[in-house]
Amino acid sequence: MFHYSEVAKTRIQQGKAALRGNSLSQRVDESMSPLSLRTWRTLVVSPLSTTNSTQHAPTVVRGVGSVTGSCPATVAILLAGQRVASRTARLATSLGLPIAALPIDAERSATECWMQRLAEAGFCGTVVLAVASSAERAFYERTAMPEGLTLEVRVDSTEHRGAGGTIGDVWRERRGAMTEAAQRGGIVLIEASKASDLDFPRFLAAIDSTQGALIGAALNSAPAGAMWIAGAALELVPAIGFFDLKEQLIPAIVASGMSVAACVGAQESCRISDRLSYLKAIALMLASGAPAQAADAILEPGCTVRGNSIVCRGAVVERGALVVDSAILPGARVCADAVVARSVVPPGTHVPCGYLVVDEIFGALGSPEKSGTEGSS
Repeated sequence: MFHYSEVAKTRIQQGKAALRGNSLSQRVDESMSPLSLRTWRTLVVSPLSTTNSTQHAPTVVRGVGSVTGSCPATVAILLAGQRVASRTARLATSLGLPIAALPIDAERSATECWMQRLAEAGFCGTVVLAVASSAERAFYERTAMPEGLTLEVRVDSTEHRGAGGTIGDVWRERRGAMTEAAQRGGIVLIEASKASDLDFPRFLAAIDSTQGALIGAALNSAPAGAMWIAGAALELVPAIGFFDLKEQLIPAIVASGMSVAACVGAQESCRISDRLSYLKAIALMLASGAPAQAADAILEPGCTVRGNSIVCRGAVVERGALVVDSAILPGARVCADAVVARSVVPPGTHVPCGYLVVDEIFGALGSPEKSGTEGSS
């Protein structure tokens, strides 16, 4: 069990006082579970300096705007791997795509959206896409990279290392070829299975190289899928054994005397794990201006597509069909007079004429028959 020292307890109270009047801080003790409360306190609470207490005051940057700034990191790590036993495996199997390769708007996958956000925010360097198996590699090797970014797909060959362990392994593999400045710049870490609606320019502008880490956060009090970690903090990851990011690395950074800050730059945090969270992530992306219809998608006259729906590349919605709050994935077809509501139609799948699809993942891949649906979970 994690125990707070007296110094840490003092800093928690100071942090809450500093955030007084902030809607996020007002909800800390009232609505968060013990685990998320502990995590949030770790994120926004930095160690108390005995010489200058204002030097390590908690940093919370809120709202959105046109803030821009350079990023000290030249390496970004996208955690895209999924284990067979994970909760997300069921959704990935139903759709025939790894979670991070799922279209999250009409044109791009979750991974591609994060790449675009990085590039637009001014990040330049190498993006290491960490996957769990060689089978997943094929889904990402043809990823279109924005100008200024290079992609390296890395298969995590060491099992049971945890997210923190994987980050440490990537760091050790690359730091020898880095300049001293690049080593101090650390890395940008992204959880590719989360909706990429974080205000990245604001996040990068909030990085303070004297700190140990900066966590992107959302207004719903949850991490928003992006984090910056200083080079000195990455050295705390052991070379062997399981090492968790949230439960071990963050507390280790705080215990070492480095500060950790949070930048609030997203409306809501959403991790894709099942049908409902996938559709919610799509809704968040559409709200941030992402495209709802691919350039080569076909919407025949007389069809209706409304709500938070996406119609992806090569997909067709025929005359008289109704699509509401749903995802029509690449190459799928919704035939005439069919109704698709709060559902996902997998790539290459045909919904027959007049068929009703509600609250489900429809059918088997490439088949006009309804079978193997995921249900309403």
